Amino acid sequence: MSAGVEEAWPAQLARALITAGVEVAAWVPDKRLDPIAAVLASEGLPVRTLTREEECVGYAAGYRAAGGMPVVLMQCSGLGNSLNAFGSLVIPYGLGFPMILSMRGTLGERNPSQIPLGRATIEMLALLGIQSFSLRAPQDIPALVRGALNLADGARQVAPIILEPELEL
Repeated sequence: MSAGVEEAWPAQLARALITAGVEVAAWVPDKRLDPIAAVLASEGLPVRTLTREEECVGYAAGYRAAGGMPVVLMQCSGLGNSLNAFGSLVIPYGLGFPMILSMRGTLGERNPSQIPLGRATIEMLALLGIQSFSLRAPQDIPALVRGALNLADGARQVAPIILEPELEL
């Protein structure tokens, strides 16, 4: 990257996760998350591509139980698939980790099948006692990532960072 050229927000986010101590990523492929996963992989971080969101949560829980720090990248519409894994494994056993949630079903959505879970994402997390943190501007990345990792590591809480629609690719 040349001097004076600002790095795109997906790369900033990926590098901030690595700097903060993330050791491995688990994800279900998604267009908006792809640039983040690509930078994580290019920096040498193992990126595990899985087929279902609850597999990502289970993988991350196991990695966390072994003492490591994972990150889960998923589209918010997949959150519904993983609620039981959070409620019966991650939360009761304090296996907190950061998450990056790509929002669907909100501002500008054109696919009607994405709207119900997109609208319910924040409330579903809250009902499980999981506080989420919205990312709307690249300048907020360092503080959000540090806070999410501190919450996950110190308080053993799941710490989702929500990629809001204001962030353009």
